[in-house]
Amino acid sequence: MVLHIVLTLAFFSLVRTSVSSSVISDFHALIALKRGFEYSNLAISTWNAPNPNLVCSWSGIKCFRGRVSSLNISNMALCGSVSPDITRLDKLMELSIDGNNFTGEIKIENMTHLRFLNISNNQFVGNLDWNYSSLANLQVLDAYNNNFSGYLPIGMLSLKNLKYLELGGNYFHGRIPASYGNLVGLEYLSLAGNDLRGKLPRELGNLTNLKEIYLGYYNVYEGGIPGEYGKLVNLVHMDLSICELEGSIPAELGNLKSLDTLYLHINRLSGQIPKELGNLTNLVYLDLSVNELTGQIPYELTNLKQIRLLKLFMNRLHGSIPEFVADYPKLETLALWMNNFTGFIPRNLGQNQSLQDLDLSSNKLTGTIPKNLCASKQLSILILRVNFLFGSIPEDLGTCSSLVRVRLGQNYLNGSIPSGLIYLPGLYFLELQNNMLSGPLSENSNTSLNQTKLGQINLSNNKLSGPLPFSLSSFASLQILLLSGNSFSGENPHETGKCVHLDYLDLSQNNLSGPIPEEISSIRILNYLNLSRNHLSATIPDSIGSMKSLTTADFSFNNLSGVLPVSGQFSVFNASSFTGNPQLCGPLLKKPCRTAIIKAKSFKENGLNSWKITAFQKLDFKVSDILECVKDGNVIGRGGAGVVYHGKMPNGVEIAIKKLLGFDGINSHDHGFKAEIRTLGNIRHRNIPGDALHGKKGGTLSWNLRYQIALDAAKGLCYLHHDCSPLVVHRDVKSNNILLNSSFEAHIADFGLAKFLVDGGASQCMSAIAGSYGYIAPEYAYTLKVDEKSDVYSFGVVLLELVTGHRPVGDFGEGVDIVQWIRCSTNCNREEVTRIIDPRLSVVPKDEAMHLFFVAMLCVQENSVERPTMREVVQMLSEFPRRSPEHQSSSSSISHQLQQQHKNKKSDFSQPFS
Repeated sequence: MVLHIVLTLAFFSLVRTSVSSSVISDFHALIALKRGFEYSNLAISTWNAPNPNLVCSWSGIKCFRGRVSSLNISNMALCGSVSPDITRLDKLMELSIDGNNFTGEIKIENMTHLRFLNISNNQFVGNLDWNYSSLANLQVLDAYNNNFSGYLPIGMLSLKNLKYLELGGNYFHGRIPASYGNLVGLEYLSLAGNDLRGKLPRELGNLTNLKEIYLGYYNVYEGGIPGEYGKLVNLVHMDLSICELEGSIPAELGNLKSLDTLYLHINRLSGQIPKELGNLTNLVYLDLSVNELTGQIPYELTNLKQIRLLKLFMNRLHGSIPEFVADYPKLETLALWMNNFTGFIPRNLGQNQSLQDLDLSSNKLTGTIPKNLCASKQLSILILRVNFLFGSIPEDLGTCSSLVRVRLGQNYLNGSIPSGLIYLPGLYFLELQNNMLSGPLSENSNTSLNQTKLGQINLSNNKLSGPLPFSLSSFASLQILLLSGNSFSGENPHETGKCVHLDYLDLSQNNLSGPIPEEISSIRILNYLNLSRNHLSATIPDSIGSMKSLTTADFSFNNLSGVLPVSGQFSVFNASSFTGNPQLCGPLLKKPCRTAIIKAKSFKENGLNSWKITAFQKLDFKVSDILECVKDGNVIGRGGAGVVYHGKMPNGVEIAIKKLLGFDGINSHDHGFKAEIRTLGNIRHRNIPGDALHGKKGGTLSWNLRYQIALDAAKGLCYLHHDCSPLVVHRDVKSNNILLNSSFEAHIADFGLAKFLVDGGASQCMSAIAGSYGYIAPEYAYTLKVDEKSDVYSFGVVLLELVTGHRPVGDFGEGVDIVQWIRCSTNCNREEVTRIIDPRLSVVPKDEAMHLFFVAMLCVQENSVERPTMREVVQMLSEFPRRSPEHQSSSSSISHQLQQQHKNKKSDFSQPFS
């Protein structure tokens, strides 16, 4: 009996010792794991209890039978590395470390109980070539959005229990292994967003348990979609978008009757839409947009009664839009724009649906706009522009309070604009230009609505009449107002001045009369003003000259009279801006006024004594030589800060002379100009204008030159932002201010608007406009503050010019700049980017063009804090592995040489590249 008791005690002692050693092992593994972390999360700080038996009470830890079975430290803002000691948690069944900022390599091996592994949304590197045979029970592996690279791992074929495999958002390359078709237990497979090549393996059609498959997004495949994928009968979600697939859509996809989402957009698929897709009666989302599909929408699609989203835009489809589209009871989004559809819009569209987004623009549709589009009161986007629609705009749209964007321009619409349409509380964008609309603009009858959200109105080139409404004052957010080419009459209401965010105002070609309201000058950021071809009278207010933001103005062909001011911005405008006003006089019009003669005499009497030359180097010419060149015949450019003249000195040296506004030699206060000159005199950099500005005009801008221009200019701005003391913000970065010498080296020019950052780069509120139209950062419109990131935005626009060959504005329609056009045209995907590259370039290294494009898009981020610094831009451009010039084709096919692009420029020493 005593022996039995002793043996029993010994047994329990051994068991207790064994359990304790296992718990201690888990304890030490977790402590080692914690040592590799950098953290501020208080939850992890609890991992310091001296008693190993308390491990199971630590944050993120769960235990089973005394051992750690689950470790979940997701989204805890942790950094650092993951220690190999993690594999000592040999009873672990669930491991979730996703949503942190872990770096370095990670290996998960010898964890035979592990079923669930989530390491997504970190910055792990290396490959995933693990010993998967030691993870035999693994069911879920999620490595999404890391920096893994190499080939897709083959070893995971030993994971016979694997159901969920997510390897998307990494840098895996090569082909998808055909042997992945042996992972027959998979229910979820994502390889999207890598750098995969080759053909899609038909063997994936063996994965008959799959419910979701994602293979697209910047992978670049050869060939098309294998018909074998029609065997994936349990599939609910198929996404093969943005991966350059070719060929036709397999009819076999019609066998996937459980499918609710089919995304094949942004590929090069051709042929007709298979009628077999009509068998997909559970389909909710169908997107075949941006392909090369032809033919008509097949009648069999009438069976898609669950459809909510149908996108077929940017294909080559023709025929009429089927009436059955109006019978989809759950339809919310219908986008068929940029095809060749003809006939009428289905007359019952929207009547029995929850329609939210409708875009049928750029087709050949005719007939009238259906009356019930907003029957559900949920319609937010209505775009029918560039068709052949006629009749009136339905009155119900005037009460459709859900509308945000309405674009009906370039049709044949007539009748009046529905009362209330322009005063809808949520409407931001209204475009009705180039129609035959008539009648007056109604006043705002909703007295409870003091302000609207309207940002852009374009009603130009219609037959609208009557006075401009006083309700304009409710458009406090308005940025663009285009009313030209109508028959508006009466005076321009003073309320226009309350539209304080206006950047672009065009009231030309109407019948407006009376004086120009002084209140316009209170619009501090107005950049473009066109009041030409009206019946305006009286004098032009002097206060308009103080609008430093105003770079373009047109007052021509009115009944204006009096002395044309010569101060401020008036000295920038061309004489053509005032022609057709017989009663106007002044030096700019070469029609002297008495007061102007007296002023000119006074200025002349000051003589050379009012001039002082400040030299940064030895010069061989005098002040008198410079003044000889300051005359109208030598003007080569005008800007918001002054006028630029070309001059040739007696010794043959050619120079550019900039006459700044506001320096008439009378006012003794120089507003800091001398201090600014001293600072500029201390700036020395090979990409800031200096001696290197002397060269010959001409040459062609090959791709290699464009990339070098981008890098040179970036280095110049980087020097200003990071190496000058005090730091310099240029404030007017644009292509015209980047000069090329005879070796096509780029040099940042024109410091007429530059200001110097003090207090370590803190932004300052400037009274003058910061930049030129098309280059101005969006935040300036509501903050009136500039900093280095404003220059970064402008530089991004210049990069887009280099890639596309387009100017920042003027090529994309009124109110659309190059950044907006790029975002709408490309969605920042690789295939679309290649289509907008300057067609004058014969051969462009695709990887370099994509790189320059994406650097540009980083620079033009809406949020300034998300833009890189210029030092980072230089690093991105200079460290990119470029091909050597000898491996790039010559630029002989470029149709325009530099001197042809600037044939009207007189300066021969240096030329802007735009």
